Amino acid sequence: MDHLDFNSITKIIADDLEAIERILLEETRIHYDFVDDAVRHVIEGGGKRLRPVLLILSSKACGYAGEDAHILAACIELIHVASLVHDDVLDEAPIRRSQVTLHSKWGNKVAVLVGDYLHARVLSMLASRGSDDPALEILANAAQAMCEGEVIHAYKNGDFEICQNNYLKIVELKTGKLISASCHTGAMLGTKNPEYVNALIAYGELIGIAFQIIDDLLDFVADPEKFGKQPFKDLREGKLTFPMIYVRENCTGEERKKLEDIFNTVEFAGDQTIEWMSQLLDSYAVKSYCLEVAQEYVDRAQIALNVLPNTEAKVALNNLAESLVSRDS
Repeated sequence: MDHLDFNSITKIIADDLEAIERILLEETRIHYDFVDDAVRHVIEGGGKRLRPVLLILSSKACGYAGEDAHILAACIELIHVASLVHDDVLDEAPIRRSQVTLHSKWGNKVAVLVGDYLHARVLSMLASRGSDDPALEILANAAQAMCEGEVIHAYKNGDFEICQNNYLKIVELKTGKLISASCHTGAMLGTKNPEYVNALIAYGELIGIAFQIIDDLLDFVADPEKFGKQPFKDLREGKLTFPMIYVRENCTGEERKKLEDIFNTVEFAGDQTIEWMSQLLDSYAVKSYCLEVAQEYVDRAQIALNVLPNTEAKVALNNLAESLVSRDS
């Protein structure tokens, strides 16, 4: 089962993912057509379901095969989807996953409230499991870390001087913690062995950072049709992400000055600017650098898995880590 891509991995757990989709739809249904349409728009809006996939595979890697994993995977996905709804409002993003964003169609007020509603549903779903469920603390801590990361990132928005290390610390909070919580939650369903649990926590944090580095790269190099976003979206929003931080740290003084001028321009300059930026990225081999750094995180994540028993799920987790670096959307 070596060298599987992400889609092939999901086929292995297709029944689990179908069950999770049913729960997502059932648990978020609301008896007001207008609101229900808005909720359906984001729940059915596509996406990889990466976090549910990780939870299911982590639980299976630790010997679990029950239905609790489906409920908890749905909870984690709802936290993630709610954060995307709020992100799109903050970023004024018109498109997400090649479809119109919720706030673009229904307005900011509805979008914010739908995001809040999804968070409330998660609280209700977790509360019904009892206060002694360890998943409650795991997901609460992950949601808190994610919000902290978002606040810091918003504060740093427009900061041309942010360094790679500080940026990756924000990434660990914004992206890594919820991905890690997916693995942690799955692991605790199947085992109390701290070595296994800690291995999957570490794996999740490491691939979370790798995932974001590639996501940042794709903003500059991906086919917009596949990626589902307009190119150079982050830079248009005044966000200096991993690829551009690397360029800023390595380019000439003249290039740095021009880059800073572009970064501080309220209205993005258009095709000429994009062409210059693309040439700058090529001249400093930014794609190769980002792939190399992301691969280093993936390698460390795969090493963390070595303590786990050899199972189909463990092989799938190893393959999944590799697929995050090679993806094009």
